[in-house]
Amino acid sequence: MKSLLNFAGLNILPFIINLYLKTIRINISNKPIRVKKAVYIFWHSRMLIGWWLFKNNNASALVSQSKDGSILNNILEKWDYKIIRGSSSKGSKDALNELIKSANEDRNIVITPDGPRGPVKLIKNGALIISNQCQIPIIPVRINYSHKIILKSSWDKFEIPIPFSKCEVSFGKEYFYKEYLEEKELSDVKQKLSDEME
Repeated sequence: MKSLLNFAGLNILPFIINLYLKTIRINISNKPIRVKKAVYIFWHSRMLIGWWLFKNNNASALVSQSKDGSILNNILEKWDYKIIRGSSSKGSKDALNELIKSANEDRNIVITPDGPRGPVKLIKNGALIISNQCQIPIIPVRINYSHKIILKSSWDKFEIPIPFSKCEVSFGKEYFYKEYLEEKELSDVKQKLSDEME
């Protein structure tokens, strides 16, 4: 039974999610004329549409090494992402190096900066380091659903848009992290990025 559930999670669920996301009416504003090389970030709680936005766009994604991450891995592979496994708590240094390598190979980098376990809506340093090392911008992405279900038991209060509902997506300003900042200035930069994702 367990093996059957694993098979369903890894093979059937990605197909269902693909069909389901096609029902969401997505309105996008401020999108670059082309998806330029950058570090794109959006909150973990809104990643369903976030990942969908960058499918088939020469992107690399950071995915946790958990079982849930394995399901996400399978979905993103079908959307033509290059997958890098790791998180802030496990395999972080190797994963960061792989993301930097991907950016230097002219790939877009897509990250949920508060994932995979939080704290919720608190930006970690990975996106900033990639911006600094590769001299590419961070672009925050705001995602809001008109009608949604909130999983209150999840650490991030994960949001699931209701089928056929509207989703407003807005691409924010470009932020270059050109030099390492002291704690206060770094917090200010993170706050600006956070504000653009709300």
